Amino acid sequence: MSVTLDFTKPHLLRGDDEYDAAVREVDALLDLDPRPGSEDFERLEFLSVLIEEYEDEHEPRDERAPTPQGVVDFMLEQNGLTRADLSECMGGKSRVSEFFAGKRELSRDQIRGLRSLLGIPADLLI
Repeated sequence: MSVTLDFTKPHLLRGDDEYDAAVREVDALLDLDPRPGSEDFERLEFLSVLIEEYEDEHEPRDERAPTPQGVVDFMLEQNGLTRADLSECMGGKSRVSEFFAGKRELSRDQIRGLRSLLGIPADLLI
């Protein structure tokens, strides 16, 4: 079922259906690339604030924080590399595997290696 958002009486998003509708509308508005100051641009900003408030209320930022594994995977993709390319800076294939499986935290040397290889700030790897 598709929900139509009606803000003739302003309110916060009232549930997952309105949240999903707001996200769909924001996606459509972003595709239009509205000019600042236009009605579409104002609607985009308005909905973005409502979405952020809804997400903060229903999923606190701490729970949305990226994991070190997610950050490394993202940066590998951005640099056109694979997990196999981490073998040298992490001390072998088994260390890479253990890290991505969540069985092993990164050592200081591994953090330095990842920072050097992928440019990831150390605080995102701790």
